[in-house]
Amino acid sequence: MSSKTIIKDLPFLIVSFFIPFLLFYFTKSHSLMFDDAAEFALVIKLGSIAHPPGSPSYIMAGMLWNNLTSLFGLNIVDSLTLLAATCISGCSLIMFFIFKIISKKLSVIENTKSLIVSSICAIAFSTASTSWAWGNTIEVYSFQAFAMAITLFGLINYHFNRKKFSIFIAALGIAAGLGNHHLTMILFLPFTPLFFLKNFFGQDVKTETKKKMNKNEQGFLNDIKFIFKNPDFWILTSMTLIFTILFYSWMFLRAQNDYSFMFGKPETLSELFYHVSGGSYSKNISSTSEKVISSRIPYFLKLTALQLFVFIPFYLLGILILIKKKLYPLFWTTILYYLFLFFYQLNNNQWSSTDAYMLLPFLVMTIPVFYGVIYSKNKIKVEYILPIILAIQITYNFHLHDRRSYPVSDSLMNLLDKSAPLNSIVIVSDWSTIIQYYYYRIAENFRPDLIVLNYDFKFTHFKILPTLYPEFYKIIKPEYDQYIKQLTIEHPHQAVNTGCDLTSPALVSSFITLLHKMETIAKSQNKYFLTDPRAHYFYSSNNYYEPKRFVSGCFSSSKAGESKANDNFLKLDFPFLKSDLLYIDPAALDKLVDFQAMLDRYTEYYSSVKDSIRQSQTLLAHAQIIKYQRKMKKSMSFAYQK
Repeated sequence: MSSKTIIKDLPFLIVSFFIPFLLFYFTKSHSLMFDDAAEFALVIKLGSIAHPPGSPSYIMAGMLWNNLTSLFGLNIVDSLTLLAATCISGCSLIMFFIFKIISKKLSVIENTKSLIVSSICAIAFSTASTSWAWGNTIEVYSFQAFAMAITLFGLINYHFNRKKFSIFIAALGIAAGLGNHHLTMILFLPFTPLFFLKNFFGQDVKTETKKKMNKNEQGFLNDIKFIFKNPDFWILTSMTLIFTILFYSWMFLRAQNDYSFMFGKPETLSELFYHVSGGSYSKNISSTSEKVISSRIPYFLKLTALQLFVFIPFYLLGILILIKKKLYPLFWTTILYYLFLFFYQLNNNQWSSTDAYMLLPFLVMTIPVFYGVIYSKNKIKVEYILPIILAIQITYNFHLHDRRSYPVSDSLMNLLDKSAPLNSIVIVSDWSTIIQYYYYRIAENFRPDLIVLNYDFKFTHFKILPTLYPEFYKIIKPEYDQYIKQLTIEHPHQAVNTGCDLTSPALVSSFITLLHKMETIAKSQNKYFLTDPRAHYFYSSNNYYEPKRFVSGCFSSSKAGESKANDNFLKLDFPFLKSDLLYIDPAALDKLVDFQAMLDRYTEYYSSVKDSIRQSQTLLAHAQIIKYQRKMKKSMSFAYQK
């Protein structure tokens, strides 16, 4: 690339990266979000193991990034949030290069216009609804999109220029995706051979044209033969395999150590296979009801419409152009990859992070948008229209994804702090609360006086309790070890991963014995024994403990709690509840159900003690939570189906 070209391209390179980056930076929160943000922050802080499949490429990138940014005084939450912003902004920059390559080879638009169009189409993806949602928070999905962008750049650059180095880039991108959120990359693998076709983009590259080809060399089957006879395809395959194995081997080596938190411990080959293949999460795809599927269809169609938004006309035009130009391999790649993940998500019985699975096909769908723009240049002045359209999209999405109004972990940890008296034993079923507490306790020494356990006690690995609470473990060692022994006999994977199915009398007996031992310790040491609503329901409905309890903030309590904690909870003065992000965040649903269940406990409790004032406050708070849930149901009805 000449210095003249670099100087001419530089403003567009800067704009392509920094417009989305600055938008993400000014809409980020210093707080951790619901779902898995706290887990990834903690795992990267410790260098431990994340939930299946383990995401080793993201964990490695996060650890390296955090070590770099810590030199500038950034804490890990801000550091990893900036990593997400950099990844999605990096997608924008890479897509600019991709569009520049395509427009140069197609020669249908003049150079200056092509730079404008390439830049705006790239920014259009990064500032779209789903992209923005994952560009300013901690999660694996922004990194996965970045891996896909690298993959596309390598494949497309190879297609046009036949550079061996492009094969290396593509292999690294595919392996990074397979070593992170592997399902979304696996579903793209069937399309990677198509980039080795001579006419994938309607252009022959550094070979004879179709007119010079023998008739015997044409046709689908011969195209397939051509691909598999190409040594570069096998170089890509082998390099991808090597890189992927290296990522998971690194995770396997880390799993030989114990950590104060780890989501599983794949220290043997069988445990590694279980972890990489999805672990306990694999059941989500096999237990989905017809009601869930039917309610998810309009949600994902709406999600697609919001992602393309004002660029929908260009997308539809681009699809027509691909058909008109007979670019069928490219057409089917953009359509089928989207449909693969669309139908997979319809059958995936989960709601948190459900939109993020579509981020990669949305990235690929940006290519038809670009085609639609460059082939409409003679009908409209794209260099003037596109900036206006982009500005409309950014303005619309800014408020919807401004996480400064959504300080989730600040609110939840403040609530826990006020609800749990000194030295309490706290049993939590809600994932966001317990994983956020573990992050803040381990990373920032928040409330180290508390013993906070999952409702199954061993959480995501049986060694967490003895590692994190060694003194407490000494007291309950016989009962805890017996429970783990019975769990290992009945469900070997659950002892070293998430889940606890109490399916045998011996296992249930050991579980109850351990629970009673903890309650006895709390009583003898004059400590509060607290349970969150779902843990309380599980224990009381199964007669594992005495259901008559007091209330202490957001917990059921073995002792009468301080009224200040209860008054604090009944105010529902939590900023994230007042944010519009609540109504587009499926992961928040669990917390509102949790609040509703706790308010039901308040109703029961204040009715029994005849406290009419707080009973009235409880009813008002309950009505407010129901109001929030109704609004959530309108935008996420699929999450309410069974």
